[in-house]
Amino acid sequence: MFFGYKYKTEFVSIIFVMLTNFVCFNTDAQPTKQTAKDKRFNLDELIVTGQYEETSLNKSVYKVKIIDSKRIQSQGAFNLQQVLSNELNVRIIQDPMLGSSIKLQGVGGNNIKILIDGVPVTGRESGNIDLTQINMNNIERIELIEGPMSVSFGTDALGGVINIITKKPTENERQIFLSTYYESIGQYNADAGAKFSGSKLSSQIGFGRNFFAGYSEDPNSRTKLWKPRTQYNGNFELSYKIPKGTIRWNNIAFTEKMTNKGEAEIDWTKATAQDKYFLTDRYSSTVFFDFKPEKKRNLNLILSYNFYRRMLQSYLKDLVSLEEKVIPSAEAQDTTSFHNMMSRGTYSNTFLTPKIAYQLGYELNHELAIGSKLAETKNMGEYSGFMSFEIKATPRLVIRPAFRVSYHTIYKAPLIPSFNLKYDINSNFVIRASYGRGFRTPGMKELFLQFADLNHNIQGNVDLVPEKSHNTQIFFCFDHKAENRVFRFEPSIFYNQISDMIGLARFGAGNNTGFKYFNLNSYKGIGFNINTEYRRPNYSVSLGYAYTGNKNEFGQNTIESKFYFNNEGRVNFTYTFCKENLSLNLFCKINGKFQSYQFIPETNSTILTYMNPYTIFDISATKSFKKQKIQLSCGLKNLTNLKNVNASFASGPHNSMSNSAMMGMGRSIFVSLRFNFNKQNS
Repeated sequence: MFFGYKYKTEFVSIIFVMLTNFVCFNTDAQPTKQTAKDKRFNLDELIVTGQYEETSLNKSVYKVKIIDSKRIQSQGAFNLQQVLSNELNVRIIQDPMLGSSIKLQGVGGNNIKILIDGVPVTGRESGNIDLTQINMNNIERIELIEGPMSVSFGTDALGGVINIITKKPTENERQIFLSTYYESIGQYNADAGAKFSGSKLSSQIGFGRNFFAGYSEDPNSRTKLWKPRTQYNGNFELSYKIPKGTIRWNNIAFTEKMTNKGEAEIDWTKATAQDKYFLTDRYSSTVFFDFKPEKKRNLNLILSYNFYRRMLQSYLKDLVSLEEKVIPSAEAQDTTSFHNMMSRGTYSNTFLTPKIAYQLGYELNHELAIGSKLAETKNMGEYSGFMSFEIKATPRLVIRPAFRVSYHTIYKAPLIPSFNLKYDINSNFVIRASYGRGFRTPGMKELFLQFADLNHNIQGNVDLVPEKSHNTQIFFCFDHKAENRVFRFEPSIFYNQISDMIGLARFGAGNNTGFKYFNLNSYKGIGFNINTEYRRPNYSVSLGYAYTGNKNEFGQNTIESKFYFNNEGRVNFTYTFCKENLSLNLFCKINGKFQSYQFIPETNSTILTYMNPYTIFDISATKSFKKQKIQLSCGLKNLTNLKNVNASFASGPHNSMSNSAMMGMGRSIFVSLRFNFNKQNS
């Protein structure tokens, strides 16, 4: 079956809208005189991820997806999880304790590198970054590249890269902003900030608080299915222009308290409950040095320190007196922290000859881990060099071969090559193709974890080898731009093969049994996507369809070796009333049934798991007042009233079976209000 009758009907509607707009595109009236607004409408989007210098989207040899701040605001999204839930080839996985993680082209979040201005986000739990901890307050755009980017960004970039670009002050600008957000599921957010910029020196500072009261279908339940969270985030940046360059110092801080209230235990002598608090702290301090001695030469340096800490605090709470007492056991109290020093530098010459450009780079990473579940304090370092050439073989053909070599302090790292090409058939039709190898080095916990108590025995494995991948992709792009309209049609195909994937498996016998990390899995993924976009100054429609297959093999444990395919469809629509500064927005993502083999370490066996189809459907309206100084957004989220989806899969540290997946908290209303006070000095 395709999506089932319900999803067929929805997708027929999507195709109808696409054909209608295509007809409008081809039968449009004679073009009118081009205005300044139309010219701005036709400007190419600029990107930086994986580039020699900031360049237009159409000139890049990589296929890059862009999600701009306008889309983020109209979607009512305040964290990365909410933004990505609308993207094709993206599956969001919810965990009540570890937050939200991602699958991209079927590849898990432990192989997706998340960057903020090119600096990796540290702090993975079970291999994943919690997407709900990445705030969208001061974001200009998100750049997403699917497929291995290991040559440019090293380990963890096996499945793709998500680069979050923050807003920078413009020259001679002064701005103060304040924003608030409310959602009826119990979400209350507020943030404020200021930016000051002169001819050379600029600075910005921001602070925010996000509070979520928790959610359960029974409002009187003390234990919440979706855990209450209180988040604080702040940023501070100084930037100074030097001759032919810029020095920028950026600081980002984040702290979160997540509360897991236990069930009440009441008898005639007491009324108590065991409550757990999970405290997360992140801090990064980064110096950026950008220098352009000549028009065609660029030097970019990054020096960054990143800190991550996660603490577990458990208390026995008296529900009468509200007094809390610390539970004195090793498994009830825990602290794990990671310190990471990273330096990355690139030197690019975009005009070595009229037909050849090149880039040289290095990346140094050193990580220190401290925690009671590790045998002792551990250090791990990886030091890499990489190089690429961009060769204009013909006026229409550009090829980019690249490679990366690394030295790892624990084991031998593989040589990583990649090859990209871009061929302009004509001014409207472009083909991009790529082959890349990827790798992921085992994490600290996978190598050194020693967690043993009455209920657990989970061990790391220093004999692990890196996960390795091969990826091939072909992208087609038909892009027609007129004075005040854009039509874009983008089909693509991909193939992924990953070997030596790391997971837990049972070892030992009798009283010595436990779980240990092994290289035990291989994965293959194949699929195609179709994206279509039609834009006019007053409206835009974006349509997409993805068909993806995945196959997991666990040595001799695979019951049946075959691909399982799933479907995804998406439609986004925006209509703008220009005179009223009002836009109406629709976001719909249809996720078909997902099936995959999963390894069960308790029995060292595999099972076929599944998740039933579901749809995410949001609508919103955004209006500006007082020359963009006040912006009001409101809307309805989750119109399908999605809560739990029928599923069968293993979850949790001991892989207990579950017959449902948490996907939503039901239908909700949101309202966001933002005040901007700008002054542009002459």
